[in-house]
Amino acid sequence: MRTPGKPRKPRKLANSKIEQSQGGVAPINEMRDFAQDVVPTALVDTEVYIDDADSIESIMVVHQNKNESVKPAVQPVELSERLQERRAERRRIRLKQFGYVLGAVSGLLFLLWIIFFSPLFAYEYHAGDIRGLADNSIVDKNKLADVLKSHNGEHVLLFDDEELQADVKNTIAEVDRISSVYRFPNGLAFDVVAHVPVACVVDGEDCQGIAQDGTKLTVPSDQLASLPKIKGFPEDVDRKDAMTALMSVLDALPDDFRATISQLSIDQHQMVQLTLTDGRTVAWGKSEENDRKAKILASLLSLEAKFIDISAPNAPVTSN
Repeated sequence: MRTPGKPRKPRKLANSKIEQSQGGVAPINEMRDFAQDVVPTALVDTEVYIDDADSIESIMVVHQNKNESVKPAVQPVELSERLQERRAERRRIRLKQFGYVLGAVSGLLFLLWIIFFSPLFAYEYHAGDIRGLADNSIVDKNKLADVLKSHNGEHVLLFDDEELQADVKNTIAEVDRISSVYRFPNGLAFDVVAHVPVACVVDGEDCQGIAQDGTKLTVPSDQLASLPKIKGFPEDVDRKDAMTALMSVLDALPDDFRATISQLSIDQHQMVQLTLTDGRTVAWGKSEENDRKAKILASLLSLEAKFIDISAPNAPVTSN
């Protein structure tokens, strides 16, 4: 193993030139004096500072004289007072909300009272309330007006047409239908449909007008003369069934041909016979296949036959 050698001997460093020139000591750098600008400071108010010997009361008096608008110190609010204020504010909010709700409900109730219970919307009859009737209508307008006047005071928005229909039918048979139409603000108009007389049932010297459904009508004499006459019914014939059969025959005929019928009759076998205004006779037969018989009769009327038998529509017969 190799033995380590001896360390080298330290070498003395040479002195710098400054040390050599100054006797081995480095000189201290000296600061030169330079001329500087002077900035004057602001004047200091001695009253702003409080010395230990000054009195706080005297300082407050001086400041109060200089500025009278200085406010006193705000006293701290206790927690209980703050809670009371919050509770009072909540009560005010609740009362305000309750007032709004109460006002809205009151307004709604008042509006409902005006619409449904006040006399503002109560009906009162006027002469122009009846519509749909011709000048020569068989309906007695004075009777109809009396029925409508009996409904004065009823609420126009709650008017019952069914009740009115029943009242009118019990009083005026000539009215087929009646309905009301609201007119702002408190008026009603009534659309009336009258029965149309289709025949006149002869009973001795009198003749009773009837409608298509068999309703007996009061018909003026000038209109009765133009209606087909129905002779008296046989004793052994059910009057209701016989009337139904005759009405079925008339219903199958066109309006222009119906006006040419002067008389209808039915026997105990439910056989219908027509007498025309020109004297010709049509044996209709039973009230069966009425639409087909009406078409056959329309084609045979152009013939000069005085008697037309269509009781068997498959084999019609004509004769002079």
